[in-house]
Amino acid sequence: MPGPKRTSRVASLRRRARKAAPRLRRFRMPSLRAAIAPTVERILTAVEGAGLSADRRADLAVATAEALSNAAVHVNRLRPGSQVVIAVTVIPGRQATVEVKDAGLGFDPTATSDPTDSTNLLVPRGRGVFLMRRLVDRLEFLPPGNRVRLVVLARR
Repeated sequence: MPGPKRTSRVASLRRRARKAAPRLRRFRMPSLRAAIAPTVERILTAVEGAGLSADRRADLAVATAEALSNAAVHVNRLRPGSQVVIAVTVIPGRQATVEVKDAGLGFDPTATSDPTDSTNLLVPRGRGVFLMRRLVDRLEFLPPGNRVRLVVLARR
């Protein structure tokens, strides 16, 4: 039978492992412009344990708002009843990952134009993917292209 010291050490290790284990939250957002800001707030609440600085949280907020807007407005076309699916994974003290999935067939992210190219400077659209890439540590478009993953690392 283990002694009291061993039992408390094991319990401490288990608590630490639970604390460091990735935490996943899933929710849905109706495809409404008015739903974007409250959903960003929900996401920011969900990532609190990731250890992100205020600047990193602001970057994630802007990138996430762009991903949600793309899904709700450009893909789901604000259709009544259509929803955006969100998954937030937090590795405590290390990183936050936000996945946004829409109802579309997907798109080829390599086909997006460079908004900094002189021929595109006055074009009023086409900056979303560019902006998201600049604000997060990793941006991935998952097959078939209707799901985007934004990863933000806690800076040490």
